[in-house]
Amino acid sequence: MDTKKYEIEVDDFQHRFIIQALSEKRNELIAEGKSTADIDALLLKAIDTKPKKKKK
Repeated sequence: MDTKKYEIEVDDFQHRFIIQALSEKRNELIAEGKSTADIDALLLKAIDTKPKKKKK
């Protein structure tokens, strides 16, 4: 498996939207009885991200 890392820049609204979309997908998988391990890991990464301070 290729382990490339990607970095994206999003504003606060987009960050909340990503978290909401992942959460909804997780709920769908739970309702279908499927594994949520990958979504859980991605959701935790998205939640734990902190804004970077811009240098002046």
